[in-house]
Amino acid sequence: MWLFILASVFLAVSCEDQSEKTLPTCKHIDAYKDLKGWLNYEQKDCNHTTVEEELSRDGKILYDFGLKAFAFDVMTSDRMGPARKIGYQAHELCKKQNWDAKFSVSIVIVHHNEALSVLLRMLIGLFENTPAELLKEIIVYDDASEGEHRLDKYLEEFKQIKGYNKLKIFRNPERQGLIRAKVLASREASGEILVFLDSHCEVAENWLPPLLQPIKENPKTVTVPVADLINPAHFEYSKSMIARSGFDWSLSFKWDYVPWDHFDVEENNYKPIESPGMPGGLMAVRADFFKELGEYDTGLEIWGGENVELSLKTWMCGGRVLVVPCSRVGHVFRMRRPYNSKSKVAGGDTQLYNSVRVAKVWLDEESLNKFFKARPRAKNIDVGDLSERLKIKETLKCKDMAWYIENVYPALKPKVRDEL
Repeated sequence: MWLFILASVFLAVSCEDQSEKTLPTCKHIDAYKDLKGWLNYEQKDCNHTTVEEELSRDGKILYDFGLKAFAFDVMTSDRMGPARKIGYQAHELCKKQNWDAKFSVSIVIVHHNEALSVLLRMLIGLFENTPAELLKEIIVYDDASEGEHRLDKYLEEFKQIKGYNKLKIFRNPERQGLIRAKVLASREASGEILVFLDSHCEVAENWLPPLLQPIKENPKTVTVPVADLINPAHFEYSKSMIARSGFDWSLSFKWDYVPWDHFDVEENNYKPIESPGMPGGLMAVRADFFKELGEYDTGLEIWGGENVELSLKTWMCGGRVLVVPCSRVGHVFRMRRPYNSKSKVAGGDTQLYNSVRVAKVWLDEESLNKFFKARPRAKNIDVGDLSERLKIKETLKCKDMAWYIENVYPALKPKVRDEL
């Protein structure tokens, strides 16, 4: 996945419109120092990308700070301004569909040490591109951001300036990690539908109604938008290939790209696609179904594995996961993960620890052996009490892993050469 993303980043940089380089560099307004000024800023006839050679000493310090703290060019994000028109990114046939699902929707955004301009532009785009009759609230939940990264006072000022009464701001004083913070944030929500989004996204026009339609047809559905690419170097928005989400026997996430010829059939350009899994950062689900499934496992630490857990139990406990081609959401794929987990489990490898916990609940003996073969370190990791999670599996009369492989993810079946 990351090789594809990095290749896309460098290709986009090299193919950047040469004429833009002849334009003057856009004025840089620091949103932390002049929030009102930044909110009134309109980029016009200028180049928003950073030209390192033109940076002042202070500018170079801010540029380097952004790369270190956020793993993207924060100065370019600042120069993009508070709003941009991404427009309609889905296939034209999507416009002809009848999106008549009517739910109250709570959008849940958890952030930790996020860049202010990225988060504010995301919020403005959400309010501008989400039908008001569907939007119950946007919950912005700070998972104990540190020092200069605390955004609560800026968010309160932003809410007052923009008059966004549906914006609800929460802060957790002690770090819980992304997974537990998403559970805590979701418990503050009052909408029928929960939409979880990472804190560095921008939504395209008409992104929400197509996500809701499959849930209307089957309430035990988790829907996933297509994750388009926002380049971390120059913040240009570009369409991604449509992909299912999956994983291998190490329970590591991977994209399974849908072949181009799938879309030669006209209706496949707008019909949802069954997916074995989901990414961690973008999805919609009924609040009552999310709770029935036991939410995310709060025994998971910080980051990693929660998407595999929710994918498995959704399918195995009577639900389904669908990728929705008509819903497009841009996501900043950072150059790297910019912060440490600060967790002591598994030597700080929370993805490994969480994967063991998920495996011991949802995999059968044969599958568990394959997992341990793929990740030998996992055998000696103590993941604590699993009785609550196993009880959910028993209460909901969930199917087993063999059923999942046979009916949902046959690609996990061993090839003949794997059995030799």
